[in-house]
Amino acid sequence: MGARRSPPPALPFDDLPQQRALKASSTRGGRTLSPENSQPDLLDWQPPQTHLSAEESDAQILEAIGFRPPSGEAFLYAVLDLGYARTILERGLPLEDRLVFLEAKATVNALSELPPEQETGILRVRRRLIQSWLETHRDGDKSCYVLVAKQPSEG
Repeated sequence: MGARRSPPPALPFDDLPQQRALKASSTRGGRTLSPENSQPDLLDWQPPQTHLSAEESDAQILEAIGFRPPSGEAFLYAVLDLGYARTILERGLPLEDRLVFLEAKATVNALSELPPEQETGILRVRRRLIQSWLETHRDGDKSCYVLVAKQPSEG
């Protein structure tokens, strides 16, 4: 004995005239959106960059004792606490922390002013790889570079 089933209910709006849908789409097709009214594609949105990986910047930790930089200006150096330098190497260079980088000669001078018992690490990065995130600053007669977060349009 089979149970009698009623037909499924009709879906809403199934009986709208087709002519109306065509007319609505044809009037919208002729319009172009002005740049002020266009909405950005949210799927293309990229969150702001907060870190540079150690690989992106060719970052390495160097020993402060006996530090002898190579000649040339290919690298920049940050004199940091050794633990913090290791953390940066693992997690990447934070763009919000405003890390200060020095050229080789200024790094040697900065190291000579530190007490020998302090655990100091030197974070070396390749200048050309982080150039677009650097701002030049002057500290008295010395120049230094500060790593800052920038929007892609600013770079």
